[in-house]
Amino acid sequence: MSYHDTRLHFPETPHGSAILFSALAAASKPVDALTISEWADRYRKVSAESGSPWPGDFRTDRVPYLREPQDCLHPDHPARRITARWAAQLGKSTAIENWFGFTVDQAPGSMMIVLPTLEEATKFNRVKLQPTIDASPRIAHKVAPVSSRDEQGSTTAFKRYAGGFCQIVNAGSSKGLQMVSIKNLAMDEVTGYPRDVDGRGSPRDQARARQKMYGDLAKEWQGSTPGIVGECVISADFEAGDQRYYYVPCPHCDVFQALAFEQLQGPAPERGLSAHLACQSCAEPIVDGHKHDMLARGQWIATRVHEGEPPVPALIPAAELPDWICPPCEGRCRDWQPSYHLWAAYAPRERFADIWSRWKDAEGDTTKLRTFMQQDLAEPYDPGGVAVEWEKIVEAAKAHRYPMRSIPAEAGLVISAADVQSYGIKWTVLAFGPGDQSWLVDREVFVGAPDQVDDAWIALADALGRTYRTAGGGEKGIDLSGVDSGFATERVYRFCATRPNCFALDGRHAAGLPWLGTPVKKDIRDQRKRIIAKVMLYPVGLYDVKTAVMAGLANFVLGPDKAGAWPRGTLHLTGDLCDEEFAKELTAERLVDPDEEARATVGRRARNLISPKAPREWKKILGRANDWFDATVYAFAIGWHLRHKRRLNAARWAELLLEVHGKPAEPDLFEAAEAGPFQKKTKPADPDREARREARRKKWASRQ
Repeated sequence: MSYHDTRLHFPETPHGSAILFSALAAASKPVDALTISEWADRYRKVSAESGSPWPGDFRTDRVPYLREPQDCLHPDHPARRITARWAAQLGKSTAIENWFGFTVDQAPGSMMIVLPTLEEATKFNRVKLQPTIDASPRIAHKVAPVSSRDEQGSTTAFKRYAGGFCQIVNAGSSKGLQMVSIKNLAMDEVTGYPRDVDGRGSPRDQARARQKMYGDLAKEWQGSTPGIVGECVISADFEAGDQRYYYVPCPHCDVFQALAFEQLQGPAPERGLSAHLACQSCAEPIVDGHKHDMLARGQWIATRVHEGEPPVPALIPAAELPDWICPPCEGRCRDWQPSYHLWAAYAPRERFADIWSRWKDAEGDTTKLRTFMQQDLAEPYDPGGVAVEWEKIVEAAKAHRYPMRSIPAEAGLVISAADVQSYGIKWTVLAFGPGDQSWLVDREVFVGAPDQVDDAWIALADALGRTYRTAGGGEKGIDLSGVDSGFATERVYRFCATRPNCFALDGRHAAGLPWLGTPVKKDIRDQRKRIIAKVMLYPVGLYDVKTAVMAGLANFVLGPDKAGAWPRGTLHLTGDLCDEEFAKELTAERLVDPDEEARATVGRRARNLISPKAPREWKKILGRANDWFDATVYAFAIGWHLRHKRRLNAARWAELLLEVHGKPAEPDLFEAAEAGPFQKKTKPADPDREARREARRKKWASRQ
């Protein structure tokens, strides 16, 4: 059959030259220089299977805050690492899906997506990534189909495309984090990663090591809700970046501001308002209906500035907004990587009333409060209720000076405690007063190995005999002391055995124990193991005492109210005794969630056995000594014991303070009584008292 016969039999067949030249024309057509947001708006389709409320064409205008962060992932953008500390359901994984589609279509290369667990990695592919591939014609034919028989095809954990691949791994196994070089790294929910995997270190560090060959050409996205205070990796990276917040205009006064939880107001039926936000500038209500226009005009503002530069204002008039806009990695922001913070109020379909309802439900419930802090406010959760920074303690101590080695007029008990270490003994003295107030009045380090030489013990014995000036000009000694027996135990027993007002102490870590429990007898033996004496060993319930000490420090940093009254339970410090080293040791422990601790040390199956009701635990911050903290904790425990033993109510406190200081002091600001603490209550005068006494005497005499 000739060529002409073929054309006659198949007249609809395109001419070869037309096919050839049309292909050449398509190949020579210039490629559009699209940002990732522009690519997603033009080519990405949202599958109904993904659960999105907006199936069909993807539109960045629905989530305008996503535009800048995901555009930083473009190969031509100078940003190297993008950090998103965002609340739940704000589009963190959406950015990863858009980045994947852009990579496949516009900039092929190797990519890795890391999820916290195998289940989440499988779910991400099944619910988000694969439906996106199938629904988007632009990339559907470019990604090799999933086939168990074709080694060149894709799988649920490995997507192959021309010019590259994408590996989906879980952070709980180091196998998926090895052997490959990666240009683009996407990490989702990084606070759920274990701290160490298979003895190789952090999965984040392992994944980042895969990017070494690409140097500055590599890109990284990490998005997550926060974790626990002190160990939240997403918060650490956010603070290391340029700290961007999304400023939106008030619909009433047009002043730009970053929305804050403090603006959230409850329902106001008298004004016809449900839960709403109050503008920080004009105080007018911002309701759900305003959100769309506000988000559309919003701008990301980097709030981190160099030392000496003016801070970024919380309120920016619209006319001044260009003065503060700084593109990522440019201008004043060029020294930092972009980092972004968003909380639930920015979610397009989130109602303020729902956020308010979750907040009210969380009050008083630690489990719900943790979820609210992390999932709604995008803030790290502090199980201890407060996060006390040592810098603030030093600053407050410098501003709150009182004479060292003297007893404040409001204090009547003096307690000392010693923490024994291999290098010596750290000894502290606290004075206690009504309202659970306490003051640091003395501290010293007695150098010398306590288990080998007597120098430190001799110095401690001398210190226990010290007296301290009172407000009335007298002197007062130490009421009760304690020594930790955790180190050089036998020497501690011997020291305390001959001193009735010095307790040997044994710290217990379990929650719910008494501050100072029932003592047990311990034998003291000589070198021949013969019992030569006995000592009473007092158990200390460290959990609650440490919580009280940290609360006392937080109250100290908070300061007095407008009337000059300090919060109940304040631990007062003075700049003469509180330096940087002391403050660091006072804050060297934090209260952590055991689930977070266990995640770093046990396998995935074993994690399911962890009780959700397990108590939180105090853990020492790595690389920071906690000796002064321990000594303070023991002093608190002994002070609590002595207060309860003497049954010091308000009246007895007043009597004790008068006895200690010898004269009335300033009015007690802690009890807010009408009279000062040294003024005893007296009964009103009774003019008929003597007449009644005389009548009773005569009646008694008549009976004799």
